Amino acid sequence: MVRSRRWEDAPRATPVTSPGVGSLKEERGARTPQVPELNGSKLTDQVKRYPLPLAPTALSALVPCSHNGCPLGVDAPAIASALLAGDHPRAFLLARGPNPFASACGHGCHAPCETACNRRAFGAPVAIAALEAYASGFSTPQTLASPEPCTSAHDARSVAGLVGETPDTAFRAARSGKRVAIIGAGAAGMGCAHDLALLGHESTIFDEASEPGGVLTGAIPSFRFPVASARAECASILSTHAQLASNAPVTGIETLRAMLATEFDAIFLAIGASAPADTMFPGQPPHPRVVDAISVLAKHVPLSGRVVVIGDGDLALDAARVALRRPRSEEARSVAIAHAVLPESLEQTSAQPEALASALQDGVILHGGWQPRRYLVDEQGALTGVEIAHATEGVTKVLACDSLVTASTRIPGRQFGSELKHDERGFIAVDPLTLQTSLRGVWAGGACAFGHRTIAHAVADGKRAAWQIHAALTKSVVRTVMSSAWVELGDEEWDGERAARAIAARRVDNAASTAPPADPFSSSALRDVQEIVREASRCFDCTVLPVISDACTKCGKCVSGCPEKALSFSSDEMRIVVVDSAQCTRCGVCVEMCPPGAIAMARAIWEERLVAGLATTPERRAPVIRRAPSYTPPDIGGLPAVRI
Repeated sequence: MVRSRRWEDAPRATPVTSPGVGSLKEERGARTPQVPELNGSKLTDQVKRYPLPLAPTALSALVPCSHNGCPLGVDAPAIASALLAGDHPRAFLLARGPNPFASACGHGCHAPCETACNRRAFGAPVAIAALEAYASGFSTPQTLASPEPCTSAHDARSVAGLVGETPDTAFRAARSGKRVAIIGAGAAGMGCAHDLALLGHESTIFDEASEPGGVLTGAIPSFRFPVASARAECASILSTHAQLASNAPVTGIETLRAMLATEFDAIFLAIGASAPADTMFPGQPPHPRVVDAISVLAKHVPLSGRVVVIGDGDLALDAARVALRRPRSEEARSVAIAHAVLPESLEQTSAQPEALASALQDGVILHGGWQPRRYLVDEQGALTGVEIAHATEGVTKVLACDSLVTASTRIPGRQFGSELKHDERGFIAVDPLTLQTSLRGVWAGGACAFGHRTIAHAVADGKRAAWQIHAALTKSVVRTVMSSAWVELGDEEWDGERAARAIAARRVDNAASTAPPADPFSSSALRDVQEIVREASRCFDCTVLPVISDACTKCGKCVSGCPEKALSFSSDEMRIVVVDSAQCTRCGVCVEMCPPGAIAMARAIWEERLVAGLATTPERRAPVIRRAPSYTPPDIGGLPAVRI
């Protein structure tokens, strides 16, 4: 066990909190530490080396999975801790609070949180997506308040608090009388509608498809993504104060102006990016057997015989896998085969490694680092093949095919004319902070403004747009404030063997080839609980960090004894021990070996919330978070009993 001293133990410096923030009083009766002044003599040079007060940049370094990877700020360490403790209801609330598409993200997001995970340097990142999918599967989608600290501005408590409500009361509160038109019912559009409802506004979502969800329900193949999760989450949002106008495409700048002049107070464009950015064969005429990948996925254009898909990323691989899985037409002239020609090498392609592996398992033949030159036809004009050239070796070859699918980079269409400005890449130009377009009263986000990224990015864009629209409608400025504190952990609160178990545990198999569940909210669809507990145990819980007090004698035993070389002396004249939070496994060896007991494990606790006002200077507020000796599951009536 890690030896860690209490507040009343001496001698050691008192852990500090942010100025003006106050301290967190421990319910076990420990005395409250004094609050130092950042610019006064009470705060030592040693303590100044730690990210106090916590700022967004500090959180990105301390908890990169949540604040550098996930655009929604989902508290992955807290979800892992809840699942490790067998508390599925708590994990559900933590996953669902900031993300109305928690299940869709868990099953279909490319998981930038895992890319940022500190555990990656020690074998493999934590399978955060799998943990989120399991957590969100506890119940059908609903917006509920968590008793945990509100660690993300995207949390429903933060958004509803902007208008003085809670998630429980926000949807039932009287409407503001303001109405917003949302063009596009994908993840960005639905995310915007969700937060507009929390903020008291009504919205109407226009979409050319017959059901909401965008690519989640209309283009991602069902063999790799549970469409039921997206449909359920869209239905949950539509049960609030959002209406769907399906089969209702909106085009033309005059239509937008008419909407603003008559029925709506603001417009959010979430039209996605489905148009090809360029013509793959500009010197050749269109051919009926040369089709676009979106047509194959969304409109089910039939393919036959030998199929070649040219393009990069998920779009190309999905089209190739669909080509193999769909029944062939009767005119197929040979054994079904599918090639995927990728412009980048397999090591550099934008496609996920799991997607490449799944394509290979399905029988797709991959060609990495090849560029298309021209398609070939016979004397009767029938498609016979495609000529491709290697990007670096200068050689060419011909792939025989009966159907050719192009998967070019996607950009949004230009259905609103030249008055709606686009950037040099072809995306709708927006202010990066407010998402305001060149048209007054019109905002845009998601793929149409930033290109295809992840589900979480699209949802985050929609939510941010809702905040800015609310600010414009209420003539206010919406900003984020944060309160924070460090809390020292006692012997019973930190297990010194956790790091060793985390490194030894094997990552769960989360292959993309695994068939998704038909009903992701069914108990029978959940992963084995032992798998989930094992995966949750792999998390280092990066909210915890060794903190060195002024009792440090600079003996260097912690520096030389750290198994991961995460501690070092600063290069300046102060020669202070500093901790590399990315390299630290939180094993606590430094705590055990420190002769004067100057090192303790401390947990960072913070709240991040939205506030409205006209002030332009950063604000620090007293936290409303409290520590409890143990977690008591909240009363979340209507949810099924715990299944673990």
